[in-house]
Amino acid sequence: MRELGLVMDIRELGVTEEMLDGIAAGTIAMDGGYRAPDHGEIVEILRASMA
Repeated sequence: MRELGLVMDIRELGVTEEMLDGIAAGTIAMDGGYRAPDHGEIVEILRASMA
């Protein structure tokens, strides 16, 4: 994937730890699955996406 020049994590898009709360606040969590994640869970998902 790197050879193709694809972004592998959100840090490569310029996302910083300080931005995660705002990104999570603007995230629309759909109710169509098992359950919708809450704000804290969305922040943790985003934090894991920075690795």
